[in-house]
Amino acid sequence: MVAFDGRIVEVFGDRQPSRRFHIAHLDAPEALDAADGLRTLTLENGAVTLTFAPEEAPACARLLASIGEAQAALAHNE
Repeated sequence: MVAFDGRIVEVFGDRQPSRRFHIAHLDAPEALDAADGLRTLTLENGAVTLTFAPEEAPACARLLASIGEAQAALAHNE
């Protein structure tokens, strides 16, 4: 599960502690599409890898757009 409040991306994994990433320190993530329809999103040079099923592609796109918009706003305010 992933939560994003506009500043912090928090990733909750199965049987793992959550990981938090502030957008000011997060590289712009990119999604990679696999032949089987899965979409993989890697944060912080592989520190966390998220896999989205084909039906979750819209949620992945919204997350990427939200992170991008927040990073652009942050860069504009600096």
